[in-house]
Amino acid sequence: MKLASFHTGLRLTLNSTRYRIDRILVSGECYLERLSDGGVLVKTKPELAALLAAGELSIESPNNRESNSDAGLSSRPSRDLKALSKSQREEVLRKYEYIKEAISRLGKEPKAAGLGPVIETVSANIGEIRPPSATTVYRWWRRWLESGQDLMCLAPQYQKPSTQRKFSKDMMDELHALVERLWFSREKLPIQAVYDAFRHRINELNAERLKPIKIPSRAQFYRIVDQIDKYDAMAAREGKRAADKHFRATGAGAVTQHILERVEVDHTPLDVIVINERTGLADGRPTLTLLLCRHSRMVLGFSIGFEPPSELSVMRALRHAILSKAYVKEHYPDICYEWPAYGIPHTLICDNGLEFHSHQLRRVCAELNIELQFCPKQQPHYKGAVERFLGTLNRAVCHRIPSTTFSNIVHRGDYNSADMARITLADLKSLIHEWVIDIYHQEVHRATHRMPTAMWKDGLGMVEPMLPESLMQLNLILTKETTRRLSHQGVQVYHLFYNSAELGLLRIRSNARYDVSVRYDPEDMGAVWVYDELQGDYIHVPCTNPDYAEGLTLRQHDQILKDTKQRGLDEQDEEALLESKARFQQKIEDLSRNKLIRERKKAARDAMPVPPSWSSNPALERPKESDTTAESLFEPLNFKVVTRGQGDD
Repeated sequence: MKLASFHTGLRLTLNSTRYRIDRILVSGECYLERLSDGGVLVKTKPELAALLAAGELSIESPNNRESNSDAGLSSRPSRDLKALSKSQREEVLRKYEYIKEAISRLGKEPKAAGLGPVIETVSANIGEIRPPSATTVYRWWRRWLESGQDLMCLAPQYQKPSTQRKFSKDMMDELHALVERLWFSREKLPIQAVYDAFRHRINELNAERLKPIKIPSRAQFYRIVDQIDKYDAMAAREGKRAADKHFRATGAGAVTQHILERVEVDHTPLDVIVINERTGLADGRPTLTLLLCRHSRMVLGFSIGFEPPSELSVMRALRHAILSKAYVKEHYPDICYEWPAYGIPHTLICDNGLEFHSHQLRRVCAELNIELQFCPKQQPHYKGAVERFLGTLNRAVCHRIPSTTFSNIVHRGDYNSADMARITLADLKSLIHEWVIDIYHQEVHRATHRMPTAMWKDGLGMVEPMLPESLMQLNLILTKETTRRLSHQGVQVYHLFYNSAELGLLRIRSNARYDVSVRYDPEDMGAVWVYDELQGDYIHVPCTNPDYAEGLTLRQHDQILKDTKQRGLDEQDEEALLESKARFQQKIEDLSRNKLIRERKKAARDAMPVPPSWSSNPALERPKESDTTAESLFEPLNFKVVTRGQGDD
């Protein structure tokens, strides 16, 4: 490290501008001459010391005074003794002992006269058999003083000779060409195979040359390849994304100021297999969708089930995050602590899954005034907090349960997870609730150095969480939106009809059938909401078959339809039906060739298809369900929800 005092001629760098101390007054004022144009700046010595302490001023090394580059404050300190080997450090400290003794006896100015007694004293103290000469000590002393009392100037100046022998240009050209062709490949050939190919190539060239090319040894070849830029090698062998990830420089990540400012969401399959409560058979691995507050590291809400990552699972988790968790004491009485998290997130950070890019989720976030942000593609570390939490949850809960699948197939070995399955989905939910509330929320987080619960409570003193105006309003927002044709039968959604007196009033406004906006909850197909354009609100319309549809999920309904259709197909005798159709067609052809016109007319009537709209059967007059599901992004709707159709007077 260089040492210096404020004196005339000293060169400084102040706020990226280079100065030289031109003169110093007795009063302590220093006149700084700007090296670029000769401008003068006056500072006192205490002011310069304060600027040095603030990091705005640095003293230039005498060795760099003639540099023409725009010197600024260096972001990296100069070398120190740590950069030297043990023997070199001992050599520097040995020389410094002579300099210290010379200063104590002869003063601060270097001089050769009188160094004899100094050398005798120091060599005796440190036990040096062959002490240096007076000229050598004088040279050390002067060099040390001119460098600004920098010990590093006493380090050996020689460079370690290179152990790599010189090779011919022809050999190095062939080596680099072969390395680029074989080593820099996505097939990731082993280096031994590259060396063998290199030797074969040199042997081919030597067969045509008078003076053969010397082949480097295997160790020399390996050292040359090892000197290739590591980033370029990994980018060529494993891909640029892998190289960027491996050599990236990470920081503290996103900085937040309050709770709910940045909420991260992600899915993960849990590393455990659960069994069915009724059958006792293994159902498989459930999927967890979770929202985490980045500021407090508080879990806001989650959804666990066999629903694959989709907009539905995100809506379930979002509903759970927004609403209060007062149900915990009733459903899980063994849990000791409360779960105080609730509120609408300000920003929702998600990846580029299809479920996050859906129009439905964009509409939901728009109506809840949530800003939806997407991570760059294949960059999951942009929401690293929730990524790390999901890994922690799997290790802390799922990996301790019989039937765990582990996170790595190598760790699983011959462990049969399905045969070891013992817990149900309800048991798993209970364990996750207990671990999140009683353990994770009460433990000091290694990033924030505080408990998530304490961080959340402090955040409540700064920001009041936003809530929807009512549960009905939230339920309406967390639905899917589509368009359906309104007829005298109401609206049809997935083969279910919905109608009410209020809905009938909408048809009075138009003589013809027209399309209306319909919202439905995939978790409960018992009713839908139909938008009334005139009133600007939604009408709650029940299903015409409430005993069937009440509490029925859309997934259950689809499966029932499939089972019903399959049961009908199973009852049908396909071969007999085909035979009857063929026999009927033959009968029509026979009648068409009959001599009597009456019979030919009858055959023509039987062969002509009858449009469904001509039929008098009302069952055939059901309007065709519209398949349009196109939505568009829009600002949060300013509508109100009415309970018309829910028993109003």
